Amino acid sequence: MRVVTFKIEEELLELIDQYAELRGETRSEVIRKALMELLREEREKIRRAKSKKVRIVV
Repeated sequence: MRVVTFKIEEELLELIDQYAELRGETRSEVIRKALMELLREEREKIRRAKSKKVRIVV
């Protein structure tokens, strides 16, 4: 697994940390799961964009 660094608003990070603590998960696990869910929901848009080579606006 690769390490990725990104910027995030303090308030959002606090919410993620609170959620992670309640679930007994790490911050990284919560972020990975959230990204996977977003991508799952947007999968069809991504497929269409790749075939048409258009920009996705989320």
